Amino acid sequence: MNKKINKLLSLGTTTDGDLTLTIKTLQRHFACFGSSGSGKTVASKVLIEELARQGIPIIAFDPQGDIASLALIESNEELEKRGVESSIQKDFEENVEVVIWTPGSSKGLPICINPLQFDGIDELSYEDKTRAFSSIAKNISSLVGYDLDNDDGKSAEAVLAVLFEHCYNENITLFDFNDVVKILGDLPKTITTVVTSVGTSQFLKGLMKKLSLLTLGSRKLIFQTGVPANIDALLGKDGSTDKTRISVIYLNTLHSTEEKEFFISGISQLLYRWMLKNPLKGGQEGVQCAMFIDEIAPYIPPVKVPSCKQNLELLFRQGRKYGVSSLIATQSPGDIDYKAIGQFSTFILGTLNTKQDIDKVKKRLESVAPKEIDYIVTQLPALKPGHFLLVSPDEYDRVQKLSVRWLVTQHKVITEHQLSALISDEHRSFYVQESLEDDSQLETQEVDSDPMQESEQIEEQSPKESLDSANEDTILAVQNKIFERDLERKVKRYLSGTIIKSEKLYKVSFKYLPLIKTSMLFLDQKGFFNKTITEIPENLYLDFKTHDIMFIKNDVINFASVVDIDPHKIMDLDDCCTIELLNKSQVDFDFRSLGGRKLNKKKVKHNLERKYKVKVKDSELIIFPLWECTIKNKKDGKTRMIMIDGIFGNIFGADKT
Repeated sequence: MNKKINKLLSLGTTTDGDLTLTIKTLQRHFACFGSSGSGKTVASKVLIEELARQGIPIIAFDPQGDIASLALIESNEELEKRGVESSIQKDFEENVEVVIWTPGSSKGLPICINPLQFDGIDELSYEDKTRAFSSIAKNISSLVGYDLDNDDGKSAEAVLAVLFEHCYNENITLFDFNDVVKILGDLPKTITTVVTSVGTSQFLKGLMKKLSLLTLGSRKLIFQTGVPANIDALLGKDGSTDKTRISVIYLNTLHSTEEKEFFISGISQLLYRWMLKNPLKGGQEGVQCAMFIDEIAPYIPPVKVPSCKQNLELLFRQGRKYGVSSLIATQSPGDIDYKAIGQFSTFILGTLNTKQDIDKVKKRLESVAPKEIDYIVTQLPALKPGHFLLVSPDEYDRVQKLSVRWLVTQHKVITEHQLSALISDEHRSFYVQESLEDDSQLETQEVDSDPMQESEQIEEQSPKESLDSANEDTILAVQNKIFERDLERKVKRYLSGTIIKSEKLYKVSFKYLPLIKTSMLFLDQKGFFNKTITEIPENLYLDFKTHDIMFIKNDVINFASVVDIDPHKIMDLDDCCTIELLNKSQVDFDFRSLGGRKLNKKKVKHNLERKYKVKVKDSELIIFPLWECTIKNKKDGKTRMIMIDGIFGNIFGADKT
């Protein structure tokens, strides 16, 4: 491993000069709070850079794409302008490597978690084994759609926990969720009484159906695609490198909150088992690795209990004595459970404006810095971007005003299609050569038949008809007309309240909806005795999954099974937007979200020619721009989501996303 000159983390400056932290201080965990634009993310990334420079490997969860840019070194010109010493950059570049892992996708280094393998459980105590089975059951129950706070969610968790413990004790190997479904359908006598006391036969049927869906489509990729998650690999302790590793887990390749919670929970659980096997040696103090979670608020909320919360709380409580440091950041400190971070002792606080956020911070810091709490509360709304209050009683007797240094890496958002360029050939060769070959085959395969819907099996087609064929490097895309700067104005009419709105636009993300563009000839028949038939060229646009027809009315996009007007009179995308032919590398769309499903041209042709007097000529994939907007209640902090179309800026049906 590399030699390290010191064990001080250089974060920036105060009025008295350079400000540093000792690594040992972070053994008691670190939190960075600041509103949007405060410089919170930069401050967090500076800390990550410093830890890595001192030989501490880090697992960093990246929900938005701006942590992944740690893989890009900043230019010398920018560093000089920002006043950053070139020696810091040189040290980072020579001694640190950044690896980007992508769950369920081969855009970075693909990584997967199969919760049914029970890795590392053998060496746990009885109590920890019980806790592990319960945690796995909770993760899966949440992933398939159960609310863990209601009776059905608790029942699903209990049933699965009993089943997993039974399989472990009886040495029954579970390869995938089909095996779980089989056992539930034919319960062993030893657990029948327990399981049936928790759930009715109807409930068990529903649970079996939900579990079956995990073997279909894109969902199965997070269990099967890529390198099985391994903490030694994530920390660079598997013999693959002599540098200090920062492993960025890029969560944008996952397509639901439940999937992200599942992955955070799974990695947290593996890290907990790892640290039990790798304790600090006798008398040793300090940090042997760190875990960072950006925008942690959704994962440790004050009331709701997402599947990952329990595992995160366990790491926070136990990690200190094992030298596993937890680093978190959020722009919404009012939305987190302060009991969950009761073990945190060091805080970097940026600009906070809302009473809710300031009150929550005040409540937590009353026990950490009681004498200076009034000063802190007064200062928080007035802090400039890049300026923070450092509260670290283990390191400083008083609150420090900190101006954070600039990064030696670039600060930008990395989109999915940019990831492949950031993965070295060495890492790809070491980890995923075989799995990438398997994934390429998977992309050309059809989705498995749904056992609940066997009547709708997809017909086999030639490779030419595959949506993501290796020969097809282009995609039709509707040109987006609505930009992020427009959204606050567009969303305003959908907020609760008349004059004074009780909600606000909280955050946005851009995505594409897959559609089918169908080219046809409409057969316009005129006359009774002397019939004439005119062939009118026309396009129709269909929902990719349901084949419902898209039509536009009053600048609102709608879908229906049948539209009771002739096809050439339907107002659709041809009438209001520009369609471009783009290289797939130019669009931020994960074709794996289609779950390997092919475009069934025969079925499209059959359905449309049955509905209308048309001759269908061809069908192809086209993607439509949408804005996913999270709306937040100003009073209670509850959030909801709406979709805004990228053409008119109107609300779009939630069932089409």
